[in-house]
Amino acid sequence: MNGKRTQLKFYLLGLTALSGIMSAPAMAQEAAATDDTVTEVVVTGARDLAGVKQKRSTSSVFGIDKPLVDTPRAVTEISDKLLSRYSIKSVYDFTAVAAGTYTGSYFGVPGSLNIRGTMADNYYNGFQGLSNFANYPTPVDATSSIEIVRGPTSPVYGAGQVGGFMNFIPKTGYGEGTKYVNELGGDASITIGSYGEKVVTGNLSVPVDWKGNSAGLHVFAKVEDSDSFYKGMHPSSEVAQIAFASDLGSKWSLETSYQFIHSDGYLKNIGWNRVTQDLIDNGNYISGAPIAKINDGSTPFITAGQFFGTAFGSTLLFTAPSIGVTPTPNDFTTLDPATVKLVKLSPRTTFIDEGVDLNEAMTHTLYAGVSRVFESGGKLKFEGFLNTLDSENYQSYGFGSKYMSTLSEQRITYTQDFTTGPLEWKTVSGVSHRFTHAHVQGSLNDFVISEDRRDLSVGATPDDRFNNPFAAGYSWATDVTSKIHNYGVFMLGDATWGPVSLTIGGRSDKYEVEAKNIGTETAGVHLTRADDDTAYSYNASLAYKFDWATFYTTYARAKSLQVDQGGGLAPSLILNGAYLGNSRLREAGVKTSQFGGRLFAALAVYDQDRSYLSQPPSGVQTVSALRTQGIEAELRYLVTESFGMTATFTKQKTKMQPTAGAGFFVTVPSCLAGIECTEGYGGYAFSNANYFPGMQDGYYLHATPETSGSLFATYDKRGKWGVTGGVTYASETGGFLPGSIVLPEYMVARAGAYYIHGPYRFDFNVDNLFDEAYFLANSDTDANANVLPGIGRTMRIKLSRTF
Repeated sequence: MNGKRTQLKFYLLGLTALSGIMSAPAMAQEAAATDDTVTEVVVTGARDLAGVKQKRSTSSVFGIDKPLVDTPRAVTEISDKLLSRYSIKSVYDFTAVAAGTYTGSYFGVPGSLNIRGTMADNYYNGFQGLSNFANYPTPVDATSSIEIVRGPTSPVYGAGQVGGFMNFIPKTGYGEGTKYVNELGGDASITIGSYGEKVVTGNLSVPVDWKGNSAGLHVFAKVEDSDSFYKGMHPSSEVAQIAFASDLGSKWSLETSYQFIHSDGYLKNIGWNRVTQDLIDNGNYISGAPIAKINDGSTPFITAGQFFGTAFGSTLLFTAPSIGVTPTPNDFTTLDPATVKLVKLSPRTTFIDEGVDLNEAMTHTLYAGVSRVFESGGKLKFEGFLNTLDSENYQSYGFGSKYMSTLSEQRITYTQDFTTGPLEWKTVSGVSHRFTHAHVQGSLNDFVISEDRRDLSVGATPDDRFNNPFAAGYSWATDVTSKIHNYGVFMLGDATWGPVSLTIGGRSDKYEVEAKNIGTETAGVHLTRADDDTAYSYNASLAYKFDWATFYTTYARAKSLQVDQGGGLAPSLILNGAYLGNSRLREAGVKTSQFGGRLFAALAVYDQDRSYLSQPPSGVQTVSALRTQGIEAELRYLVTESFGMTATFTKQKTKMQPTAGAGFFVTVPSCLAGIECTEGYGGYAFSNANYFPGMQDGYYLHATPETSGSLFATYDKRGKWGVTGGVTYASETGGFLPGSIVLPEYMVARAGAYYIHGPYRFDFNVDNLFDEAYFLANSDTDANANVLPGIGRTMRIKLSRTF
């Protein structure tokens, strides 16, 4: 697609969203000028058959109930109805409805969402879970709604960094229009789709009379056994979830939920190796095999002994242009000129070694809350949360990891609404304790690795598989056990005086941490570190509400833990006093909700700094700061009860601030290492960012697009049939080193339709409707060296039956 034409179309899309926001005051005045009877019909008479209305209020942003239009945060609520209407299957699809988010690639596994330029934390019922950057897909169809909050977390939920988080609210025993489920019901569905997609789901809601108390029970189950657009990948998963809610007499109530996830075959995928601009622009892949073999044929993969014995480790090529270091090629790193040729590579062919690569994860999540309501209107709540992760991963270019982590948190809160003179108060305060035990093992730090040695047009061979850590006799390079205690005290108050409201909160956290590394990288000298520290976080927001819009400004500072992908801490971070990272946010915005909530629009401008931990899992870790500045806009408009539209627009830039020392560890394409591309493809070129000219003063990251957004419309014909269609857009992305790859902008369309007959429902959806070719930039270490081809056109049919 012509780039300028694509960009013009998208700017028109952005103007559509912004025009909705800017026209809100005029529409409000027009509504006020109409006859009272007519106004009542317009404002409250429309049902939301299209599923696009933003919910009116939420208690999960701050821990107090507050209308979303008055909440001084950039918040997007995605209901289960909207998930179904837009055929949202994973967190990567959220860019269709949420500004500031992006469907980039973090090794290809949709576990967490990229918000405002960095990977966001996942929360479950307001509790931060263990990191899930690329361990297993988050089951979005197991939720009653998902809230995406851009900005700081509430002091109630912990000392999370500013930037944003995703709050997963599971399906519950509460009813729709009733307190609890009031009748037996449910549904079952089967989905079949392109590339062997096969999914079965079931929901069951049961009204319960428990010891004379009203109660509700909900059970959800999902089984997937599929193939994939990417050849060699066969994802399967099982999800089970049960939730129960009940009164306990007239004053007390109970809410519990449990979620089990097992996933296998969602392989971490770096996509294409040997990436050049010619490959991106013209599809020309450099095929060829190294002159000399490392593997002597006695094993199915290159062992550490072969790597350092046969090749003498000479396939490791360190490059540092700013200090004049250029690698010296050798027969192990150089492709045999007689084998080199240009070939075309299918986007379905990626760095996957079928039957060898591994990514299996199992997790348990348990939540329980007991509440008591007092005569004064106050509410006391005792909550507990447990999250476990057991995960194994191996990618045959030479990296493996194993996570065995358990996290528990207990929280006591007291909420109270009261009035003092002209001020109306909503307050919440409490205490919490959080404990994490993490055992994280990784093979990256022994550097028996090469991402470019494999010729993807040929496929995997024993001479380009490296270092399987799950083979007998392997000792992990990194083997860290860490324990973290976090004791917190928090308070938040929301004061309203007429049109003015002030929301201010803070927390104090006492940390007791210890970590021990017994991996081979310590050369027998086990690295153990323990420390304790106290950190303070706070945020404040001021808002002014007009009849037609609410304006707000927010300032926040936070100090939080720098944990790895297994939820643990590296001993080196404790040694250097860098295990707590600072973050800061300044934000201003405007929101409007008109016509009884049929039109909701929001605009936010922000400037944030947050600490950033380089995340080669269990590998070289460096802490720096990211600065992201941006503007976000969202629009939801229920034009009639049957027709609705949504739009998002994001403009942002993320800069890595100057980093002391060598800077971040990076994988370097051999084409940028001072040698010919083919002279380095048999090995692994690496460096640190500060060794490149011009990088010492900071540099902009391009893994997320500077401009992105979406425009969708949906129509429902009296609950009998409906259609949905729209587009998402992303501008150029790519690497950050001088001369690195540039990935072109793209626009992807999706469409869907459904038909309901009695208890049966038939859905048909098409993603990437026009089979647009596009690429997703990799994050972090590999952003300059690898890209993931986007998924081509896919179709699915879903048959559901309610009962």
